[in-house]
Amino acid sequence: MRKAELRYFFFFLASIFLICQPEKHAFSQSQAGIIDGSEIAQNYVMEIWDNSKGLPQNAVFAMEKDNYGYLWVATEEGLVRFDGKTPKVFDEENYPEMLEQTYYIFFKTEGGIWASGDRSIVLIDKNIKTVIDATEIADKTWIRAIAENGNGGLLVGNQKGEIFSWDEGTFSPLPYWNPETQSEILGFYPLGNSIILVGTTKGIYELNLESSQAKLVTEQDFTAQKIFGNGDNLFVYSQDKGIFRIKEDYKLDQVYTFEQSIGVNSSSLIVDSENNIWAGSLENGLIKMSEGNISKVIYPELQTYTVRKIIKENNNLYLGTLGKGLAIVRPAKIKQLNLGLLEQKNIKPIYQAGDSSIWIGTKSDGLYQIKKGKLNSWNDQNGLLQNRVNTIGAANGKVYVGSIAGISIIDQESGKITGYLTKENGLKSNYIYAIYRDSKNWLWILTRYGGIHYLDENGIFHPIELPEKFTSTGFISILELQNKQILIGSISQGFFRFENDKLIESQNLPLTPGEDLIYSMYEDNAGDLWFATHGGIVLYHQGNFKILRKHNGLKSRSVFTIISDGKSGVWTTNNFGVQYFPNSELDKFKTSGEEDFHIANNFYNESHGMPNSEANGLIFPSAIKDFSERIWIPTVEGVGIIQSPSMYEEQSSGYLFIWDNLLVGDQKIDIENEVVIPRGERMFQISFSLIDFDNPDQYSLYYRINQNSEQWQPINEQRLLNFTGLKPGRYTLEVKIHRHGNLEQIYSLPIQVKAIWFETIAFKIFVLLAFGVLIYFMMKYYSNMRMKRKLESMVSQRTFELSNANEQLKKALSEIENKNKVLLDITWYQSHLVRGPLTKAMGIAQVLNQFSNYQEIGLSKEELEQELLETLEQLDQMVRETHSMSENIKNNEA
Repeated sequence: MRKAELRYFFFFLASIFLICQPEKHAFSQSQAGIIDGSEIAQNYVMEIWDNSKGLPQNAVFAMEKDNYGYLWVATEEGLVRFDGKTPKVFDEENYPEMLEQTYYIFFKTEGGIWASGDRSIVLIDKNIKTVIDATEIADKTWIRAIAENGNGGLLVGNQKGEIFSWDEGTFSPLPYWNPETQSEILGFYPLGNSIILVGTTKGIYELNLESSQAKLVTEQDFTAQKIFGNGDNLFVYSQDKGIFRIKEDYKLDQVYTFEQSIGVNSSSLIVDSENNIWAGSLENGLIKMSEGNISKVIYPELQTYTVRKIIKENNNLYLGTLGKGLAIVRPAKIKQLNLGLLEQKNIKPIYQAGDSSIWIGTKSDGLYQIKKGKLNSWNDQNGLLQNRVNTIGAANGKVYVGSIAGISIIDQESGKITGYLTKENGLKSNYIYAIYRDSKNWLWILTRYGGIHYLDENGIFHPIELPEKFTSTGFISILELQNKQILIGSISQGFFRFENDKLIESQNLPLTPGEDLIYSMYEDNAGDLWFATHGGIVLYHQGNFKILRKHNGLKSRSVFTIISDGKSGVWTTNNFGVQYFPNSELDKFKTSGEEDFHIANNFYNESHGMPNSEANGLIFPSAIKDFSERIWIPTVEGVGIIQSPSMYEEQSSGYLFIWDNLLVGDQKIDIENEVVIPRGERMFQISFSLIDFDNPDQYSLYYRINQNSEQWQPINEQRLLNFTGLKPGRYTLEVKIHRHGNLEQIYSLPIQVKAIWFETIAFKIFVLLAFGVLIYFMMKYYSNMRMKRKLESMVSQRTFELSNANEQLKKALSEIENKNKVLLDITWYQSHLVRGPLTKAMGIAQVLNQFSNYQEIGLSKEELEQELLETLEQLDQMVRETHSMSENIKNNEA
């Protein structure tokens, strides 16, 4: 059998035994004392976190808070970090750097928590900081103690009694650790000033890190099972001798004997801030040791589950168990009645009479009265009409108890049932929804089937006649307004306004018929009306309706109660618990859009002390504020009581906001100052924690990543923010926290999304220039192409024209050739015709010019002149004929 199996074999047996134990609710509450009167119990609430709520396994081996405020829990299946609301598991699957996932012992140091397993040591502080392979010093043994050695390294002690120094990644035996007797090391306890106490099976040793010395400071026969303290007092437990106080000179002063400390689970021993010693019992419950007195604290919720680890802070207890996981015990913020007869009863209406007595109706167990710490009851066996009570009211010393069978009338002083009111007395129906006394001392009675009635100040019964269309209406709620008008809410018919007993207004709400059911009504200081309905909270403001629904921050579609605390806000009830809304948020809603508005609120349920998270509706009153300003809430398993003043005091309690991890791809990065998103990554996740173990549900969270935007997005229950597609650049992530409905703080985280090379400004400028050049050349090319096309077109046109011109030229040349031929013919013809007369004329002219005597010629001068004239006329005639032939050629062409 392995050493771990040997070490925890009895844990296994205990777990097997505990499996057979019956389970209870994750949240439970029990009496711890009495305050504010005998009827109210000072309760605690226990919240259990096991493998059904986020723990990987239910056996807790170690438990400690780190320097950030997280609570760490070691289980067999991994380490768990808890912030009060959400467990986060660290195991080998999610964190591959871990060498194993079962760690048994925690050692808190200034650097964080050192956790030891079978073969490794890890440092945890918000996240896993360091992982050390300790196989070489844990062979056939296991680690028992760890402390820092003052040089940035560690001292590690094992079960064999060896102490090793771990420096710069190397283990080496501590040279000055040479005890005279071989013994097991059971634990280290740093005292400061470079002093470490070593608890062994053979006494306590002092290690002086400055002088490098080790010395025995107690007797060797003393087994120092556990050394523990709180800074003011230092104790040691010896399993065979008892509990001793360690004085400054290492003298041991016994404070509890062996017999007194029998049954103490030594691994759980602690000292609280008031110097009380706490321990888990090996049998059942806790053992508290205070000033020599020993008492046992039993929590029924844990039954026989062994408590192995304890942390006590202020009024909170953190219990690490074997088989039940982590249990957190804290004072209840919502109290319960210290009356056994009303425990786990299905509570209906609650009413406070003028004598301060509280009257409580139930679903099937009749009526109860709490008066001066005494509980009285009525049911159908002693005169009550029916055990199911729907409504309660009072007037003139009488209490009126409404049911589905009518009204039972009880004398307030004597407690005797003195009469009844039913249909026989004039009621429209025996199904009574509401009874209410107004400022005129009229007692209003609302029923099914259009029933609105009242008993006047003299007790005279008056039915109110309504229009016929309301004869089937059920009237279920009523309120007197500041102006003394009476407002009545109905099922599916909206609200009705009365001046005395006269109906002056009726108006439906902007809801579907199934939603238009007015459970409760409230008028604020401004005179605006608020309706708690089956479809959310409806505001009637300046004649207009607005609806506050689940997407605006309501926990439930149905709202049963809306009641003012008279100070700074209102309380509402629903199927999942109680919500508080400050007046400032209600005022914001009046001026905001319905779709983008998200109301800041506080939420309370079983984890805060309610007997059951499901409140009751369709009863009247559905909640009351008593004369001491406590608000009483009826639930299906008892009464929850809100101590209003204590709710405001809780604002002073602290919380811690911590940026946690950046998840990019498969890589988890611890967030410190700035988040840098690597190049090419566009999807990432940022997680944060809001550490609060008192009331983790009192916060409303919003975020934005664009500071120029006025829009804040609500954050869901998971403290995770996912981002996709952010462009390269610098951003500021802001988370806004509202607590108790009021703004607490805004936390900022710088984010840089790095650009890929082609997303850089230089690249964009280059691309822009290149694009410009490209556009230039494209335009140039286009222009050239256009010019080319134009020129080609012109050339083509010119070519076509030239081609036509060539054809015409050819044709003209042909014609010219033909004409030339004709002309040649004409010329040849003319040359032959003209040549004779011309020669003749020239001869005559020459004769006339050369000769004075014309006898030789045989003609006279006159005859020659006449001959010349005739010849010239003949020549002229020839020219005329030639011209006429040319004209004929031209006309033929035309």
